Amino acid sequence: MVTKRGLFGTSGIRGDAEKLFTKQFCFDIGRAFALFLNEHDQSGGIAIGMDPRGSSPRIKRAVEAGLVFEGREVFDQGATSVPAINQILLVSSNYAGSIMISGSHIKPHLNGIKFFAFREEILKKHEKQINDTYERIKGKQKYKQEVEFEIHDENRASQEYIEVLVKLAKPPFPSWKVVVDPGDGAQSDIMPEVLRRLGLRVIEMNATIQGEFYSRDTEVKGDFKELQKKVLDEKANFGIGYDSDGDRVVFIDEKGDYIPGDYTGALIAKGLPLKTVVTPINTSQVVDHIGKKVVRTKVGSPFVVQKMKELKVDFGFEANGGGIFSEMMSRDGGRTTVAILNILSKRKVTLSKLMTDLPKFYLARTKVDYEWDLKEKILTEAKKEFKGVKIEEIDGLKIWIDDNTWILFRSSSNAPEFRVFAESKSEKTAEKLMNDGVSFVKNLIKKK
Repeated sequence: MVTKRGLFGTSGIRGDAEKLFTKQFCFDIGRAFALFLNEHDQSGGIAIGMDPRGSSPRIKRAVEAGLVFEGREVFDQGATSVPAINQILLVSSNYAGSIMISGSHIKPHLNGIKFFAFREEILKKHEKQINDTYERIKGKQKYKQEVEFEIHDENRASQEYIEVLVKLAKPPFPSWKVVVDPGDGAQSDIMPEVLRRLGLRVIEMNATIQGEFYSRDTEVKGDFKELQKKVLDEKANFGIGYDSDGDRVVFIDEKGDYIPGDYTGALIAKGLPLKTVVTPINTSQVVDHIGKKVVRTKVGSPFVVQKMKELKVDFGFEANGGGIFSEMMSRDGGRTTVAILNILSKRKVTLSKLMTDLPKFYLARTKVDYEWDLKEKILTEAKKEFKGVKIEEIDGLKIWIDDNTWILFRSSSNAPEFRVFAESKSEKTAEKLMNDGVSFVKNLIKKK
């Protein structure tokens, strides 16, 4: 199962917190990362952080044991965000690499691990090297829970990240009233402080590390209904919501309308002095209408980062609200937030008005549980069933029905789920096309 597919999915390793992330597995993967850094002559300690889900401390402790076993000094950053764990590599040469224990937006009983080295999120070729090392060493040294080892407790990652975000802002800002909802996740102790230091009137919502952990997907409008209501109730200028590990952000305008990450990403790209922007195949075509060259990749931030490096591009983004800036090559919900604040302040308009700069498309998406071995059959049959004017097979199967309407069939690499996306200038057309695609996929699954 895991070994057949490899450990890494779209971004990092993800799976069941109990079944996959056993103490032995975590110990071995910690060892594997340390050995990977040895192979690349990376000297120094390892910074490690986590999101606040229940399984994260246990997983982190076992990973730390593996790192220490291989002779690495470990600096525990506690509960912090993904971009903070990357940022710490940029501000200090004391660390050879960093690790984040987080399942991002996936359900609380699941979890994940992401790795950073060479001052950025590791690339796919690095994932393969870690995977191969793990396969070579797994189980050969038994994890011993009773063995004591020294860890340095720090809170440096969060503090350094806060300072960087404040410096990137371009105040003075209006005295905006803003509702901030980190979902009791990794940005809970970070973004409210950043926004207050920038002079905003902050209303906190679900902003306690020790609170109830929320698992929310920034690509799912319905996951932020409470934030939408709170913005209206408080008569706020806008709302900001984050996923569990803080590398994605979603905005709610003053009318309570949810703004997809495709649109915030397109706005940032439009305002930057760049000729090219990089984004995955599943991102809305709105980005094709901002006067920039658009380069599409497979879904997943490592693919976007890799293409940005190849083409020397300064900005890329994903549909989930994860902007990637060249100064830190990984998704960053906080940096994306500051970029939107800067644009709003410069334009001196409301968030809803800012959105009128972009054409309106409707993107419908859903997923269905399935078995991975059905992937090729579904894609083959979909190509026969759905006809269009153009086909793209960068990741899955994207069929353009006409110049403004497309459907994408794609298997998730993180979980046994098959995803269907559809977009059109008509909301009704997009919904119908997506439903037709989902029905088609479900019928194939039933026939197995």
